[in-house]
Amino acid sequence: MTTYKIIDEPKARRGMESLIVDPTVILLASMIIPLFWLPPAGGRYWLPMLWLALNGYALGSPTLGKEILTMLLGALGVVGLLFIVLALIQAGVLPFTEEGAYPYLRILTFGLFFLAVYMVVFRQATSYALFQYIQGDRR
Repeated sequence: MTTYKIIDEPKARRGMESLIVDPTVILLASMIIPLFWLPPAGGRYWLPMLWLALNGYALGSPTLGKEILTMLLGALGVVGLLFIVLALIQAGVLPFTEEGAYPYLRILTFGLFFLAVYMVVFRQATSYALFQYIQGDRR
């Protein structure tokens, strides 16, 4: 008996199908939940990343490695941006004090964070759409 194989077809992990959610929901939750509740220990940043990684694993996303790499690069980018800007302020290159630069740094870090999250969601959305099609949207 011949079978077909689609390269991009997700292979959902057995028993984890109920954990799979639309990655757009994760993106929206990472934007809306901190308005009402601020997760402890910087959870605003790492919880969406962890949720996306778990979702990609449960989904059996063929691009899981790229998704995790994107998340790591995004996290390193946020930390690197903070260190670079603070070093430039201390060196006198930027005409701000650390307190004066805080609102701008916050906007830049959120922008970089949500760019990384969006890129992961964009990759995972294709696998999720295929997963829904294969499941026959029975859920």
